[in-house]
Amino acid sequence: MKIQGHVGGIEKTARVYSNDPQSNIEVLTLKANIRQSVQALPTALMFQGQEGVVQTLSVDIISFEGKPLDIKPAGFNLKDKLTYRIEEVQKGKLFRIYFTNVPDAAGSFNGFLQLTTNYDDTPEIRISLNGVFQKNTGINDKK
Repeated sequence: MKIQGHVGGIEKTARVYSNDPQSNIEVLTLKANIRQSVQALPTALMFQGQEGVVQTLSVDIISFEGKPLDIKPAGFNLKDKLTYRIEEVQKGKLFRIYFTNVPDAAGSFNGFLQLTTNYDDTPEIRISLNGVFQKNTGINDKK
């Protein structure tokens, strides 16, 4: 049974055959709840608003193991649209990544921040980043 990459409940069954005339088949059931040792919450962010408006959203990277977590940026393809800052909230256990949009013209974007970890079962974490900023028409602006 392969469980790498699987998170959540899993159930597998197997039939066992015997020469017992009263019970020649038994079904064995194995149930498990597999949890990640490292998790990003949420795994995706959506920026929305009017052009020129600055928003900051965050993602928490949480370790569920006793081993201290270390994360490093490995790829980021939205340098012209977003900035990010990684803060270690709880040493080796909880990191918070703050993303702030660059106040720019209207339009949309999608991309990611790729992180590497020191955990063998979760060597990489990918955070999806999307945004839509509408053109500011000035019609509803207050003076």
